[in-house]
Amino acid sequence: MGQIHKGEIATISGNKARVVPLDKEDKATAKLNVPWHLRGDTGELEPGDEVVYCEFDDGTGLLLGRMDGDWGEFLPKLSSNNLTDSGVRLAKHKHGGVQSGGSNTGNPV
Repeated sequence: MGQIHKGEIATISGNKARVVPLDKEDKATAKLNVPWHLRGDTGELEPGDEVVYCEFDDGTGLLLGRMDGDWGEFLPKLSSNNLTDSGVRLAKHKHGGVQSGGSNTGNPV
Protein backbone atom coordinates (compact mmCIF):
# COMPACT_ATOMS: atom_id res chain seq x y z
CA MET A 1 0.00 0.00 0.00
CA GLY A 2 0.98 3.60 -0.39
CA GLN A 3 0.24 6.78 1.50
CA ILE A 4 -0.05 10.35 0.30
CA HIS A 5 1.89 12.97 2.25
CA LYS A 6 2.71 16.65 2.17
CA GLY A 7 6.33 17.72 2.47
CA GLU A 8 9.13 20.09 1.55
CA ILE A 9 11.75 19.27 -1.04
CA ALA A 10 15.12 18.69 0.65
CA THR A 11 17.16 17.90 -2.48
CA ILE A 12 16.40 17.46 -6.16
CA SER A 13 18.61 16.06 -8.90
CA GLY A 14 17.35 15.13 -12.36
CA ASN A 15 14.32 12.88 -11.97
CA LYS A 16 14.82 12.15 -8.24
CA ALA A 17 13.98 14.19 -5.14
CA ARG A 18 14.16 13.71 -1.40
CA VAL A 19 11.34 15.24 0.63
CA VAL A 20 11.04 16.08 4.33
CA PRO A 21 7.50 15.24 5.50
CA LEU A 22 5.69 18.14 7.16
CA ASP A 23 3.68 15.85 9.42
CA LYS A 24 6.56 13.67 10.69
CA GLU A 25 10.05 14.01 12.10
CA ASP A 26 12.65 15.85 10.02
CA LYS A 27 13.88 12.68 8.29
CA ALA A 28 13.91 12.93 4.49
CA THR A 29 12.35 10.26 2.30
CA ALA A 30 14.27 7.92 0.03
CA LYS A 31 14.77 9.29 -3.48
CA LEU A 32 11.33 9.72 -5.04
CA ASN A 33 10.64 9.76 -8.78
CA VAL A 34 9.84 13.16 -10.26
CA PRO A 35 7.46 12.92 -13.25
CA TRP A 36 8.42 14.66 -16.50
CA HIS A 37 6.07 17.61 -16.04
CA LEU A 38 7.70 18.57 -12.72
CA ARG A 39 11.33 18.31 -13.88
CA GLY A 40 13.66 21.10 -14.90
CA ASP A 41 12.21 24.29 -16.35
CA THR A 42 8.68 22.90 -16.59
CA GLY A 43 8.28 22.31 -12.85
CA GLU A 44 10.85 24.78 -11.52
CA LEU A 45 11.06 22.79 -8.29
CA GLU A 46 13.61 23.91 -5.71
CA PRO A 47 14.56 22.83 -2.20
CA GLY A 48 12.01 24.27 0.22
CA ASP A 49 9.05 23.99 -2.19
CA GLU A 50 6.01 22.26 -0.70
CA VAL A 51 4.86 19.20 -2.63
CA VAL A 52 2.42 16.31 -2.40
CA TYR A 53 3.93 12.86 -2.79
CA CYS A 54 3.07 9.19 -2.52
CA GLU A 55 5.35 6.84 -0.60
CA PHE A 56 5.02 3.04 -0.77
CA ASP A 57 5.88 0.37 1.79
CA ASP A 58 8.89 -0.75 -0.27
CA GLY A 59 10.51 2.70 0.04
CA THR A 60 9.70 3.85 -3.49
CA GLY A 61 7.58 6.86 -4.24
CA LEU A 62 6.46 9.55 -6.64
CA LEU A 63 6.02 13.31 -6.47
CA LEU A 64 2.41 14.05 -7.38
CA GLY A 65 2.45 17.83 -7.63
CA ARG A 66 3.34 21.21 -6.24
CA MET A 67 1.22 22.40 -3.31
CA ASP A 68 0.72 25.74 -5.05
CA GLY A 69 -0.67 23.86 -8.06
CA ASP A 70 1.26 26.05 -10.50
CA TRP A 71 3.40 23.59 -12.46
CA GLY A 72 1.41 24.25 -15.65
CA GLU A 73 2.35 27.90 -15.80
CA PHE A 74 5.98 26.94 -16.31
CA LEU A 75 5.36 24.82 -19.42
CA PRO A 76 7.11 26.32 -22.43
CA LYS A 77 4.76 28.16 -24.74
CA LEU A 78 4.54 26.37 -28.09
CA SER A 79 3.71 28.06 -31.34
CA SER A 80 4.07 27.14 -34.98
CA ASN A 81 7.15 29.39 -35.05
CA ASN A 82 9.20 26.96 -32.96
CA LEU A 83 7.75 23.59 -34.02
CA THR A 84 9.91 21.50 -36.32
CA ASP A 85 9.72 18.01 -37.74
CA SER A 86 12.73 16.33 -39.36
CA GLY A 87 14.43 19.72 -39.53
CA VAL A 88 11.50 21.42 -41.30
CA ARG A 89 10.26 24.54 -39.53
CA LEU A 90 6.48 24.17 -39.69
CA ALA A 91 5.70 27.90 -39.67
CA LYS A 92 7.59 28.32 -42.98
CA HIS A 93 6.64 24.98 -44.58
CA LYS A 94 4.35 25.26 -47.62
CA HIS A 95 3.11 22.90 -50.29
CA GLY A 96 2.64 23.82 -53.95
CA GLY A 97 -0.14 22.66 -56.26
CA VAL A 98 -2.82 22.81 -53.56
CA GLN A 99 -6.34 23.99 -54.33
CA SER A 100 -8.93 24.98 -51.76
CA GLY A 101 -12.15 22.96 -51.61
CA GLY A 102 -13.98 20.25 -49.75
CA SER A 103 -11.42 17.46 -50.25
CA ASN A 104 -9.16 16.00 -47.58
CA THR A 105 -5.45 15.31 -47.80
CA GLY A 106 -4.02 11.80 -47.71
CA ASN A 107 -2.58 10.17 -44.60
CA PRO A 108 0.79 11.36 -43.26
CA VAL A 109 3.85 9.42 -44.42
